Amino acid sequence: MDVAPAYATGNPVLKDLWVDPAAGDDAASGRSRAEALRTLGAAWARIPREGCAHGWRVLCAPGVHLPPDNGQWLFDDRAYAPERPIVFQSEKGAASLELPQVLFLRCRGIQVLDLTFKATGNKQVIPSDNIVLHFVYSQDVLVRGVTAVGLEGPNGLPLLTVKANQCQRVYVEDCDFSGAGGNALNFGAVHYGHVVRSRFHKTGAECMYVKGGSAHHLIAGNEMFDGKNHGVLAGQGTGFQYMIPPWLHYEAYDVKIVNNVVHDAGSGIATTGGYNILLAWNTCYRVGTSRDTIVIGMGGHGWFGERPKIVDEYFALGGWCTPEGTELYNIPCKNVTVCNNVIYNPDGFESRHAHIGLSGPVKNPPGCNLPEYSRADDGLVLRGNAIWNGAKDKPLLDDVENMYHLAARPTADAAAILRENAVNTLRPELIDPERGDFRPVPGGSLIRLAPTEIADFPGGDAPTRPPVPAGTLDNAVPLDRAGRPRAQNNCIGAYAF
Repeated sequence: MDVAPAYATGNPVLKDLWVDPAAGDDAASGRSRAEALRTLGAAWARIPREGCAHGWRVLCAPGVHLPPDNGQWLFDDRAYAPERPIVFQSEKGAASLELPQVLFLRCRGIQVLDLTFKATGNKQVIPSDNIVLHFVYSQDVLVRGVTAVGLEGPNGLPLLTVKANQCQRVYVEDCDFSGAGGNALNFGAVHYGHVVRSRFHKTGAECMYVKGGSAHHLIAGNEMFDGKNHGVLAGQGTGFQYMIPPWLHYEAYDVKIVNNVVHDAGSGIATTGGYNILLAWNTCYRVGTSRDTIVIGMGGHGWFGERPKIVDEYFALGGWCTPEGTELYNIPCKNVTVCNNVIYNPDGFESRHAHIGLSGPVKNPPGCNLPEYSRADDGLVLRGNAIWNGAKDKPLLDDVENMYHLAARPTADAAAILRENAVNTLRPELIDPERGDFRPVPGGSLIRLAPTEIADFPGGDAPTRPPVPAGTLDNAVPLDRAGRPRAQNNCIGAYAF
């Protein structure tokens, strides 16, 4: 597994369109800096709908780029090959300019590079419900070096900072997303991509998640903090009609969450309704303000109001949902591997509930295409983690489903978990976590806990109605967060010694 990937942009032939919010003129050609357009919308209108022998680059000059009257630019229906993309790029770097809210709808081959987006503070934004940067029904998307900010104002924070839904091949690299009533990054029904070397923070819910049948993602080398709920989550709850075949069963498939730092969050690392989920080599500090330090629970599918027509098709294909559409949290987990993580809550700080939130079995109603009982611990591997959190008598396992008003008491073997993990027996020593240095102290306590070997996922045990791609079964993580090789018997957590 490449744990520090970069999207290969190549050397595409691009035709430039310049936009200058101060000196531009939408009646100009846009072909040079001196003939710059004034608005992003004018530049988009000059790009043909179908791809041609070259791509396009919208070069954004410094300054504040104005939104349309409704507060958000809608860029739709452009199909370009990845090797001839449409590129939005700053002339002088992300700090030199400010773009308003943007929605890309039904587009292919979009690259957004070195830009800053800020919320307009307009709650009546149409059609994207106050999301700062949004991709819908789009493919081959690269977001690199982007800062996206939801500003606090008289109308409050935006719902989401950055969202992609019903998309394929979305790549986020070296970004900073913050300030949302919900999530800083939200992937819903997004298939294939990665999220690497980025920061997600200041959120009213999860810092980031991938859900809705999202599949085949690497989430590595990021920092998540200042989030009310989970720092990073694979899964959650989704309207059944928004899922995309064949990924109609689990909330998340084939997601690797490795080498991340999570701090000051409602929980650290989590999956709810995940299949083949790797949660490994992460460092979490001051986590559990609203929940547990680690959460492994049920996901949910349902819908509200009149039954969507597509639901019958999804049931016939073998998708999982309650027949009446009530969002019941009964989507199980399978093959969740939680290994070699450091969870360190300093003295005076502890998780709200237990060390680990782990759902027990949930009985399913007839007609949902699920077995009689859903489980969160089917194929669970939970070993080699160091958890320092609260008093010696703090409960090990919590009924994580209590938050969904279900009585699903954990049935996992608590004695085995205590044998295979250092739970309040080894205080992690980090260099200076209060000032953002989460590396282990050289020769410190963590050297006494050798990492556990992580097996690959077995494969061949996913649902077959409809069948889904196997994904990446390889669970090797050869490099640490700093890009250094992990020697045998080296330190657990995001950083090697």
